[in-house]
Amino acid sequence: MADIIPLRFGVSQAYLICDQNNILLDTGSDTDKAAYQKAFEKAKVNPRDISLVVISHGHSDHFAGLGAIKELTGAPVLCHRLAAQALATGKNPKFVPRNKLGEDMLKLIEGTVPVMDKTVDADILVDKEFDLNAFGVAGKVLHTPGHSHCSLSLLLDGGYVFVGDMVVPSPFDGKLGLAFLATNESELYDSLRTLLSFNQIFYGGHGGPYTRDEVQRLLELDLTKGNLGEEE
Repeated sequence: MADIIPLRFGVSQAYLICDQNNILLDTGSDTDKAAYQKAFEKAKVNPRDISLVVISHGHSDHFAGLGAIKELTGAPVLCHRLAAQALATGKNPKFVPRNKLGEDMLKLIEGTVPVMDKTVDADILVDKEFDLNAFGVAGKVLHTPGHSHCSLSLLLDGGYVFVGDMVVPSPFDGKLGLAFLATNESELYDSLRTLLSFNQIFYGGHGGPYTRDEVQRLLELDLTKGNLGEEE
């Protein structure tokens, strides 16, 4: 089974996934090359031994450090084809609030969205499913739209899944819920149902791990109440 090493950079979490080879999922933000190097040293992973960098979606708190990561690792970068423009320009697609929590969040982060250190052209663009075995990791990448049109989830054999911002704690009280930003709520629900059908442990872009039962309850509660963040 692969080793999973969370790496916190700024407000977001990156993950080193170490199997026969190593993959890095996301970069976090608000950091520099020296901090990445230190984190890799602590994890006892040579950055040049990272075979692939996967970007979960095109919001800059998940890829702002990609320029430094690319220089350190030399690894190809994979993202959904709809995220490629964000990586190449450093510009976020429009944030779409799904509820009041999302609206409050956008007010909170206004003017503070992470800026990319150096733009990067992605090497591998995917639309649907992508097998990771060629890069030495037993798993796959799956298109899971909803939070954004370009959201990808990384699924490891054994029931571990990395879902970006599809499941996220509130920045105000830490309460876990479904994405408060979503380009398409129906797609968000469908993507979560797909992942819940065959995964047991969920890792998010801002925390985790969470159990399948926790995520299932969040989905059921959200479907019942209609609005995450409403008071019970």
